Amino acid sequence: MKRFGLGFILFAVLVSGLFSDDGIILTDSVVLFGSESAPPAALDSQRGWMEVTSIDWEKLDIPPVASGGSRNWRLHTTYDYSHSSGPTTIQVRFRSVSTVPIFTHPWQEGVETKADVYSNWFEDTDTLLGVDGRFLVEARFIAPPHTPVTGRLFSVTLEAWDKDNESEEIVKSAGPDVQLAYARPLPMERIGKGPASRQDEDADKPELSPEAAMNFALSFVEACVTGDLPAYYRSQADPVRSLDNGKAMARYRLNPPTGIPGITKIEDYKRRFNYKIYASETYKELFPEWYEPSRPWIPGENAFLFMGHQDRLSASNPEGVDYLVFLVEADADGNWKVVARPED
Repeated sequence: MKRFGLGFILFAVLVSGLFSDDGIILTDSVVLFGSESAPPAALDSQRGWMEVTSIDWEKLDIPPVASGGSRNWRLHTTYDYSHSSGPTTIQVRFRSVSTVPIFTHPWQEGVETKADVYSNWFEDTDTLLGVDGRFLVEARFIAPPHTPVTGRLFSVTLEAWDKDNESEEIVKSAGPDVQLAYARPLPMERIGKGPASRQDEDADKPELSPEAAMNFALSFVEACVTGDLPAYYRSQADPVRSLDNGKAMARYRLNPPTGIPGITKIEDYKRRFNYKIYASETYKELFPEWYEPSRPWIPGENAFLFMGHQDRLSASNPEGVDYLVFLVEADADGNWKVVARPED
């Protein structure tokens, strides 16, 4: 397994010196992927998780946590990607038989050169991330649903930071703070598996069920593809929110939906497009930026994400059909509305 060279060792010494007075030190750094001779890994946001390499955990030979201490882990990652109209981030996970810890990196608006970023922190004092034996290093790009992104992953480095039991200092990342996304099935992995399930306590509430959300979402799609403008506007909240920035948009100021060639009724749409509905516990992991405190609005816990813009035959997202991605939510009386969608 490749370790840091002299330059990286000097960096580690400098960083550990900065934190040593607070009882926090960089214990080990291991390059999991990336070398001058190896080509970068190609990633595509439309393909979901992609295998980068496999690692034998025991051969990493990372020192154990000192008695009475605790350990924090993070990843240092370099990558680039094609320019997109929205923010993009990268996630890296370690997939073994027993666990799947996932690291999320800060969102980027555009990367003309290599992005050099740190992930969120993962604290696990006893089980060394829960990984044992051989595990896969996998990565994926996450982008807004209407913005496919491709790029290259150049390197992934695992860092182990230790602090003694008496230190109350909190380790701070060199990059923006981001939340850990736990391992669950996400839309790219669920095509053809039916709608996402809700928690048991919602199972006896038909008005909040994914089935009810799907039925309403398809009625909105029908209004779009058939040109029923009264139903199109009536189905949306006023104001409706932008998925891009959370700002309010007056529903009657939105442009009418663009027609889709060959689609004149809902049956045509169902034959032509893949469509799914997802509960908040699923899409909040795919689009964590929707939950940033700085946004003027965040989705409610009972809102469902409808994604119905993928052509079945080409597996592409045709231009001009962003309106087939939207959030629906029922009010206290069980009346459904489209509450958020991409801007025109």
